[in-house]
Amino acid sequence: MGDDAAGPVVIDRLAQRLSPSVALVESVGDATHLLETWRDAGLAVVVDAVVSGRVAGSIHRIDGRQGFPSAWRSASTHLVGLAEAIDLGDAVGVLPGALVIYGIEINRVEPGVGLSAAIDRAVDEVADSIVQMCEAYA
Repeated sequence: MGDDAAGPVVIDRLAQRLSPSVALVESVGDATHLLETWRDAGLAVVVDAVVSGRVAGSIHRIDGRQGFPSAWRSASTHLVGLAEAIDLGDAVGVLPGALVIYGIEINRVEPGVGLSAAIDRAVDEVADSIVQMCEAYA
């Protein structure tokens, strides 16, 4: 799936580095699934490929509890569900204690092609950041 697979690749790399007590969940961005996954979570981290006009491999990191960048809303079908989940979760009071969203900037989606070098480096950097965050949170 090319660079659009950045999120699932981060999960694969984290599975080798994090405690089994950390839930690693791949989602298609369904708002209901995300809210159920976040229920009672102290920390939730979301990673997805985004297109916002920055250089491929750029990493965006935002506090999801503070809102969602409107420029990302149409970047991915996953992110549409994520924006809805954040809005709904905020309205009904079920957002996790901390919600961190990483967007890895891409510029190509090609079926059957692996990650480009820039996205592969960004995936490693995001995975490193998440490991540090989980260790500090524990």
